Amino acid sequence: MLPLLAFSQGMTVSTASGLDVIIGGEVELEFIDVEGEGGFANQDLTYQKVKNRSPHMRIDMAILSARVNYNDNLYYQIEYRFDDESAYVDKQYARLNVPGINTRFEMGKNRPFVSTKRQSEGYPLIGTAFWKGREAHINSVTELLLGDKGKLVGGFSFAMKRPLGTDDAAEDKSFKMMVYDDYEPKNGQTFEYGIKAGIELFGVSALGWYFTGELIDDWDWKTSLKQSLAGYDERGDETDRTHNWYGGRVDYDIAGFHLRGEYIEAQDGLLNRYGYYGEGSYKLKAPSFLHAKSIRLLGRQGILRLSPAQNDEGAGDFVSWAYLSEAMSWNRAMTTLSMILEINENLMLKVEHYILDEETGSDVETGVNDDQSLLQLNFKF
Repeated sequence: MLPLLAFSQGMTVSTASGLDVIIGGEVELEFIDVEGEGGFANQDLTYQKVKNRSPHMRIDMAILSARVNYNDNLYYQIEYRFDDESAYVDKQYARLNVPGINTRFEMGKNRPFVSTKRQSEGYPLIGTAFWKGREAHINSVTELLLGDKGKLVGGFSFAMKRPLGTDDAAEDKSFKMMVYDDYEPKNGQTFEYGIKAGIELFGVSALGWYFTGELIDDWDWKTSLKQSLAGYDERGDETDRTHNWYGGRVDYDIAGFHLRGEYIEAQDGLLNRYGYYGEGSYKLKAPSFLHAKSIRLLGRQGILRLSPAQNDEGAGDFVSWAYLSEAMSWNRAMTTLSMILEINENLMLKVEHYILDEETGSDVETGVNDDQSLLQLNFKF
């Protein structure tokens, strides 16, 4: 497939009140190929959520954003997101910087303040599960400089708890995993409180965090857990509303290499999950014949597992949650291989391959064919 290239640029306008508004956006055009035969005859309804298994093209997202600058320390950002099926406000938040105390406050709908920018199109499994979803929150981040070599970082968060939902492990939408989903109003809404602390020094950054609250009653424990995990109500008090998740991340940059490791553990009612990943990337100058700025090569290996559950009958009697007909119950591992060609500041070409390994809980179908390949053009304007 030969992609068509286009170039755009941002625009700044002034309102009647004299405020500057910066308008921009981003578009992702993708070609996706998924293992497994397509067509109705090859759909096994045992898997419940099998969708398009054939190669296809799509607009993964189109974003139109506007940033309103009120002064040097206060601005409001809103992002409208469009895809092949819907259009909605994806993010909207206000940020206030207070230089006197080196603190930034944020109020609105955005990712949790422990999220990180990924270089590949595909997220780490634990990124999708825990910090990809948007939340409605108020948070603060404070930075204290350590001379010219580094800084200390700390922050607090108060948020509306995100409902338990599902999302794609990679690009294919057939076998969805359990995640903290995008915030939307729910009857029985609860809150989540978070804290983070970290340090950046000599090219190394380390960050740790802890979030706690209660499950949304009764959306989380009844609809998302009891109805999706076989035998959930037999493993203890099904109305248990315990909710917490914690983890840490370490980054290191040296001579063009970027190394990262991350670990997260979570408890939601009677369900415990944990996961981790390690990744490395290297950025080099693109060969002159490509007429591009740089090439980044990236590799990542990670897992997300549901901890075995303990029956009421006695200590040491542990059983797996996994069963074939509910993809939310599967343990997963994923390897990501990525090549990112930065043509200029506004245009990138990504070629990626995802190798997935799921434990379905079935002796007959121990796994599914869903390794995926991606070719994406990313336009910014």
